[in-house]
Amino acid sequence: MFSIITRTTIMFMLIIFCLRIMGKKNLGEFQPSDLVSTIIISNLTSLVIEAPEMPIVNSIVSILLIMCFEVFISIWVKKSEHFAHIIQGKSKILIQNGIINQNVMKELRFSVDDVLEAMRSKDVFYLEEVCLAVVETTGTVNIYKDPNAQSNIKKNCIPAMPVIVDSKIIPENLKSTTYSMEKLQSILDKNNITLDKILLMTLDGDCQYNITKKEVI
Repeated sequence: MFSIITRTTIMFMLIIFCLRIMGKKNLGEFQPSDLVSTIIISNLTSLVIEAPEMPIVNSIVSILLIMCFEVFISIWVKKSEHFAHIIQGKSKILIQNGIINQNVMKELRFSVDDVLEAMRSKDVFYLEEVCLAVVETTGTVNIYKDPNAQSNIKKNCIPAMPVIVDSKIIPENLKSTTYSMEKLQSILDKNNITLDKILLMTLDGDCQYNITKKEVI
């Protein structure tokens, strides 16, 4: 029991020291190297606590080595933009002036649902409201709203809902907008577009709709 208490105390103090040196951020702000370092350190720590027969010095050396790697990477990321792009990647523009960049979607393996979820997390339901949406190197999506969108879009008590996603109709969303399948089909006929050509179609309670056609990528 004394051995476990001693090991746990030592590892706890060591991890606090390492995290202070590495300058850890919030989990949502982790770069890939940050996340890898944290996972390895947590595994090494649990091994020492769960396996008393394992020499504690082995884990201490490994954790300190990982800390040195992380400090080295953080220094070189600041010195070399090319190295930073290799380790951290680049931010990508996902939406610009209400238009989804489908090449970026494919590159980042974003689904339409991922895009819509990122918008809703910023209280945005209309693509037309998005002036710029950027996927940061941490994976978070930051959205800059079009300052003129509030006056250009006539908001309805039923916000824009995705009624067609990747050529598939979402019946429950269509029902929530109070429009029928026949009304939806009439909109498609009016725009001379078939279901298989649609990546995303949103529709609100005031029959304001937005159609994003699939691009050949």
